[in-house]
Amino acid sequence: MGVTVAGDWYNEFGSCLRLQADPAGLLTGTFEPGAGPAGRRELVGRFDVCPTIPGVALGWTVAWRDEHGSAASVTSWSGQYLPDDERIVASWLFTTATGPGEAWKATVIGQDTFRRLPPPQDAG
Repeated sequence: MGVTVAGDWYNEFGSCLRLQADPAGLLTGTFEPGAGPAGRRELVGRFDVCPTIPGVALGWTVAWRDEHGSAASVTSWSGQYLPDDERIVASWLFTTATGPGEAWKATVIGQDTFRRLPPPQDAG
């Protein structure tokens, strides 16, 4: 079973996930948010090259670097590629650097669904 996770993927907010996948399971590429901080960011991750069931486990991380090279926050996605309906369903953790007294609120959790086609544009 060949894994075809490489390519362009879009979530419901119009974010673009561009993945390159090598035969050893390395993911590289870019993530460009459709909402939140503007600009394309590099990503790195891994995926299961020999899945024994239809779902393919994968995960990747983006460091939200500013114009000075600082990365005060990161997002990591972990989920699976579902080839039967060509989608990636992944939960994410977004963590911002904080002081020790605010560590309790440093991480937010959510979920994205990515598909091969961008979401329809509002005709507004």
